[in-house]
Amino acid sequence: MFRGNKRIAILGSGLSGLVAAYELNKAIEAEGLPFEFVLLEKSDQIGGTIRTVQTDVGPVDVGASSFDIRREDIRPFLAELGLEDEIEYSIGGKLDRFSTNEFVTSKKPSYHGIPINFSDIMHEKELSLSDKLSVLINHSFNNMKLGMDSNTTTSEFLEYRFCKAVSTMIAYPNFPENIFGSMELCPPAFFDQNLISLFENTDSRYNVTEAELAHYMDGEGSEYTLKGGLAVLVETLMEKIPDVVLTGKKVTNLYGMDENVFLMTLNDNESLRAKTVISTLSIAESAPLLNNCEDIGIKIPQAQVSSMGTILYRFEKGALTRYPEGYGFVIPKRSSFHITKTSLLNRKWPSLKDADHDIMLVEVGRRLEDTIVQLSDEAFLNIINEEVNEIFQVKGAYQSAKVYRWINNIPHLEANERNELNEITTIHKKRINDKGIFMGGNGFRGYGLPNAINEGKRLAREALAYMKAQQEL
Repeated sequence: MFRGNKRIAILGSGLSGLVAAYELNKAIEAEGLPFEFVLLEKSDQIGGTIRTVQTDVGPVDVGASSFDIRREDIRPFLAELGLEDEIEYSIGGKLDRFSTNEFVTSKKPSYHGIPINFSDIMHEKELSLSDKLSVLINHSFNNMKLGMDSNTTTSEFLEYRFCKAVSTMIAYPNFPENIFGSMELCPPAFFDQNLISLFENTDSRYNVTEAELAHYMDGEGSEYTLKGGLAVLVETLMEKIPDVVLTGKKVTNLYGMDENVFLMTLNDNESLRAKTVISTLSIAESAPLLNNCEDIGIKIPQAQVSSMGTILYRFEKGALTRYPEGYGFVIPKRSSFHITKTSLLNRKWPSLKDADHDIMLVEVGRRLEDTIVQLSDEAFLNIINEEVNEIFQVKGAYQSAKVYRWINNIPHLEANERNELNEITTIHKKRINDKGIFMGGNGFRGYGLPNAINEGKRLAREALAYMKAQQEL
């Protein structure tokens, strides 16, 4: 039992789990703490949605692929890991919008497709006269501060500030649900704080300076990645922690025991004791596990889930007979296409720009519209290939195509469920933490890579404080 009293168990080896392990190990070594930790992963794949594949022109990320410098600057953490020389910034302009069977390009300053200057919205050619009249009226008279209202979704916020068409046609396709969650469910403060900073007020130009405008704008340099692919980040974190990652170990039950030690059942037939449990699983995976632990005595809302799939294409030069002006395009939700976003990677990343063929990553999967992702590879590819042929007016066939998918991986909560979770993680936070359980992961406090890194740091910090306090008792 003594060893269990000194152990911290981390559930999940996605980026949050790896960062938590890194931070724990750093503190244990620096302070000479008598603790140990183990990282439990249900699958054989480390890194969560990070997946880098090797191609003849270099590494390519087919899952999580980049950081958005406008949301959170994670470069200091990358520098701490010795990866600052690995950073490369996006090129190729910004994403077009594919609508009414053509590429729509805007050269006006925009943030995730939304024009930053009010006058530029009035020149959006896809907005009807009625839409523009609604924008004019809403911009002039709607001055309630809805951005911090937890009962207002991001879609409702944008409709209130502009109109429904701006929300659905312009903004929605530029916020991938696998990165941001659903704007139809998340309040703006949770979804993207920058939307409040830019568009909360009617007194345009939204009170942004020239320097701030340059920071917010879509375009070159707004995203960055690693030259060797994001797998380099996973590999670096793995190198900096002991050999404590156990794959193929799904925690199926969690029990509170005497002396405030937890007993975990792994794969229904093994057991492991730990003083502290850090769950970096998504809220959809954490909820059933924690809700069944009688020692906690809370009920976490059960999230809806959606799936994401990508297809990595390679085309011979000349096979695509029309291109977007930027490095890729997004497609509005009301379209009949299943594709949500397409990036021509040799146009986006400097390390791939000299490729003698077109490297294309197609993304598929929206909330409530993701059943296609669960089809067989052949059926999935056939459907998407027809769309690619139509959009790019392909001459001939692709040289290669490979399907990747993450099934039921993206959690979503309704507004009332989000408020319920907020209550649990504020009012009951101390009660839960005092039992030695620390919750984080995708969907709890945000989405995306920066959130994953910050969650890992927070969870490690809080768990260490608990372990130190227990040691002093």
